[in-house]
Amino acid sequence: METNQYMEMFLDESREHLQSLNDGLLSLENDPEDLSVLNEIFRNAHTLKGMSATMGYTKTAELTHDMENLLDMLRKEQLKVSSEIIDVIFKCVDSLQEMVENIGSGESEDLVDVSDLVRQVNAIAKGESPSAAAPAGEAAPAAEAAPAGGGVGVELNETDRNVMKEAKSSGLIPYLIHVEISENCLLKSARSYMVMNALDDISDVIKTVPPAEDLEQEKFDHSFEVVIVTDADAKTVESTVSAISEISKVVVTEITDLDAAVIGGAAPAPAAAPAPAEEAPKAAAPAPKAEPKKDAKPAAADKKDAKKAHVGGQSVRVDIEKLDTLMNLVGELVTNKVRLEQIGMNHRLTELTETLEQMDRVTTDLQSVVMKVRMVPVSQVFNRFPRMVRDLAKELNKDINLTIEGEETELDRTVIDEIGDPLMHLLRNSLDHGVEHPEDREAKGKPRTGEVGLIARHEGNNVVILVTDDGSGINADKIRNKAVEKGMISRDEADALPDADAVRLIFLPGFSTAETITDVSGRGVGMDVVRSKIESLGGHVDVETKIDEGSVFKIKLPLTLAIIQAMLVKVQNEMYAIPLGSIDSTINITPDDIKTVQNKEVIVLRGQIIPIARLGEVLSVPKGEDSNEEDIFVVVVHVGDHKIGIVVDNLIGQQEIVIKTLGKLLSGLKMLAGATVLGDGHVAMILDVSALM
Repeated sequence: METNQYMEMFLDESREHLQSLNDGLLSLENDPEDLSVLNEIFRNAHTLKGMSATMGYTKTAELTHDMENLLDMLRKEQLKVSSEIIDVIFKCVDSLQEMVENIGSGESEDLVDVSDLVRQVNAIAKGESPSAAAPAGEAAPAAEAAPAGGGVGVELNETDRNVMKEAKSSGLIPYLIHVEISENCLLKSARSYMVMNALDDISDVIKTVPPAEDLEQEKFDHSFEVVIVTDADAKTVESTVSAISEISKVVVTEITDLDAAVIGGAAPAPAAAPAPAEEAPKAAAPAPKAEPKKDAKPAAADKKDAKKAHVGGQSVRVDIEKLDTLMNLVGELVTNKVRLEQIGMNHRLTELTETLEQMDRVTTDLQSVVMKVRMVPVSQVFNRFPRMVRDLAKELNKDINLTIEGEETELDRTVIDEIGDPLMHLLRNSLDHGVEHPEDREAKGKPRTGEVGLIARHEGNNVVILVTDDGSGINADKIRNKAVEKGMISRDEADALPDADAVRLIFLPGFSTAETITDVSGRGVGMDVVRSKIESLGGHVDVETKIDEGSVFKIKLPLTLAIIQAMLVKVQNEMYAIPLGSIDSTINITPDDIKTVQNKEVIVLRGQIIPIARLGEVLSVPKGEDSNEEDIFVVVVHVGDHKIGIVVDNLIGQQEIVIKTLGKLLSGLKMLAGATVLGDGHVAMILDVSALM
């Protein structure tokens, strides 16, 4: 089989199943008695095994198979869920994740050594072997109950017999089919599905042994029985099933005694006792096919309804590059729309203006649709953290409960791709520095288990993500002293800082309060990385804290980084764009309104002192001869609670702009967040407001 064309699908689905395994194991650890969670874990493991085997990745399939056997023993209560077993299964998932990523990067799955892990899994299984023998002994009576004629007894109820009699009176023939699958087949449920699918095309399936549910879950050995009614002859039925690969034997027998409670097949191998093997969600389709069909018309109606339901929930996987291309095309459309609007205004073309109004509505709708397509829930990022918190809490010997809220909140894909690392740093910071050890919490009158929260919500055109903890809080005096000790600020500056500003010193490069360097913290790179990454996304991060009550880190992010509303301003002959979301107000002032405080220019706006920055000086724009100092335009912008006034020569107006990155050559430039192409073809630089603060 040519597997290259299925590689992307294999990698995507494998990652989804591995994430589900992580989530399921965390739930199982919290509630070891929850059998439904255990079954879900088992299904994910089995599907991953089947996919890996189909793609030819035998090592991945074998490790999953060993893990699956252990899970099956847990399901059958031959083993009891323990932290030791959970830890080993987590290690299996980690190794599988590493193998899948190796495959995705074009490397071999064999680079991951799992021999020790396999020994651990098998050792746990063998340690419980006495209890594992019990179910096998219980299965013996079922084999003894088989009819003397050999094969498996298929028990017919009154409904089954009536359906078959009615079918026979209509000219259809009832058959018992014994099917054997090759011993080395890895995907038994998939083969059973193919058999049922093939039979469904030429017959009506009345009953299966084992039942459809057991076929779906691979609770059978390498053989099973099917009762059908059809107008085809026995040879046609046999050839139809035999044509399926990995089917080693097919025996078709006409059922002559429809009044018998039990009918026996001619097949030599019993298959009534389910093997302690696997379960396959991929073969979910046989279940409805194996139901008795009392009336052909209702069955057909059910199929139509099922098809409608499937179409209603249909989704399509789209390559990210195609979405980016679509976004770029919409961006070009927006740019040209603005250009046409300018032409219409310059030449006063009424017909063009009317057409553009309609075009504006269409492009706005198109832009909205494309934006929604690009939006993905933050759960894609949040889902990776419960496992991280669990492992880190164990490493730090702390009891921590992670609460996640608002994971359905959506963000642009480009933002989602970038926020994982900042959130990881903030969570690690809360776990290591924030939440105290259980004994310390108890001494403070707190519950032994610390609470850490990860919360997302919409606020206007922004998404706010909060990382909270109920730990010890951040001591402002300790931060001041550490900053002075590291030479970041002077003692006088430290003493003059309000507590809220002192706490924000943790975002300075190289700052850390950890006394020793560990795998978790102490290197002073975490919080600086958080701030720089968030600000590069056009966002802002801040912190609020109370001693012994905890801390809240607040990240504010734009919904999208592709198309935004901006205020166009002019400095000399150069045009700049300021994102509208950062603008507080625009005002006109005179030179007399500008005051000097501690050698810095400020203005007073509504009783608040606001520092100002002359954009021409900040960006070193050459000063023209005709510059007008009598009428000064100021754009007041904010980042969090901080405000600054940007002095410009002229205000052009509000416009929708398409953000373009500056590329590698200009990527190190401060003050500039990107560029945009205006309607007249000129390029305007987009200001990074946070860099002016």
